Amino acid sequence: MKKNLFVLSALGLLAMLTACNSASAGYTVTGTMPDSTFNGKTIYIVNYDNNERVDSTVVKGDKYVFKGGNVDTALVAIVSTDRGNMPFLFALENGNIVITEDAEYDYNPTGTPLNDELTRLSNAMASINNAYSEAYQAFEGSREEWNVVSETEWLPRFKQHIIENCQAHKDDVAGYMLSQSMTSVLSVDEQLELLNSFGPWLLSTNRVSAMKETLEAQQNTVAGKSYVDIKGTDINGNPVSLSDYVGKGNYVLVDMWASWCGPCKREIPNLRKLHDLYKNKGLTVLGIYVWDEIENLAPAMEKEGIVWPQIIDSNETATKLYGVQGIPCIMLIGPDGTILDRTNLRGENMQPAVEKFMFGK
Repeated sequence: MKKNLFVLSALGLLAMLTACNSASAGYTVTGTMPDSTFNGKTIYIVNYDNNERVDSTVVKGDKYVFKGGNVDTALVAIVSTDRGNMPFLFALENGNIVITEDAEYDYNPTGTPLNDELTRLSNAMASINNAYSEAYQAFEGSREEWNVVSETEWLPRFKQHIIENCQAHKDDVAGYMLSQSMTSVLSVDEQLELLNSFGPWLLSTNRVSAMKETLEAQQNTVAGKSYVDIKGTDINGNPVSLSDYVGKGNYVLVDMWASWCGPCKREIPNLRKLHDLYKNKGLTVLGIYVWDEIENLAPAMEKEGIVWPQIIDSNETATKLYGVQGIPCIMLIGPDGTILDRTNLRGENMQPAVEKFMFGK
């Protein structure tokens, strides 16, 4: 009988401990708003990867406190207000997370392992950036000489920071954050090599999976690869494809653009000059109208003096097929369908680059 009482007592104690652990599980996120106008307002924790709201609270005394249950897998989060998102990301994981603002108005998440690591990584990158800026300010050579120094001395430091830390965080929030900084530092091949080493959770996130898809499209359409066909409609609504122009004996200068895009409009005079010079000498200028409303095309063509043919990207696939993340995207395709250049065809570089391929100038 005493044995049974002992067992029951032990089970009761275990139940109490379990209850205590359950009560302490979960997260708390505390921080301070930039000013008192947020007092009484509802703010939210939002999943940065899919924009879904995770939690809400009301700001009191310029401060906020979020409290929630157990988080099975840490996620990338942001605090959102009725004015937009706060300028920081953090890892929503179990524990007491504190968002602090330093003297330079940087927000640093701390208090849990991943958030401490995010702050460490951010500070390390900031240190490299500051050293880079100081070196640039102190440099007395020409811009061309600085570009050499930047390429040979500084780019490797940025690459090392990204690669080494990505390899240490292949399937967590820190890896997610680092992956968003790859584009400006690593080549397409280097980025894909890192992404392909990531774990299942990281690869399943929306932003990383979209990034991988974009990089693969870029890799498939670099200079030297064959063009990928684009199907759409012309200004009259008739079906038309890139293949209707490529492989017909001409070089094809393709311009992905939109009527609202200022940089796109600045390239139109350069495109017009080449059209006028070489339309009868083996060059076809072709617009691919993307990310815009169809009804805006005709007025924009008239206003900008565009007389070359257009393909309206009716299915919104052109930029995906070529991994385009910004416009204008201008590329030159050879008579045999080989992509000749898609990186150097802007501004004053456009005409000499085209003439080099067409005439060997």
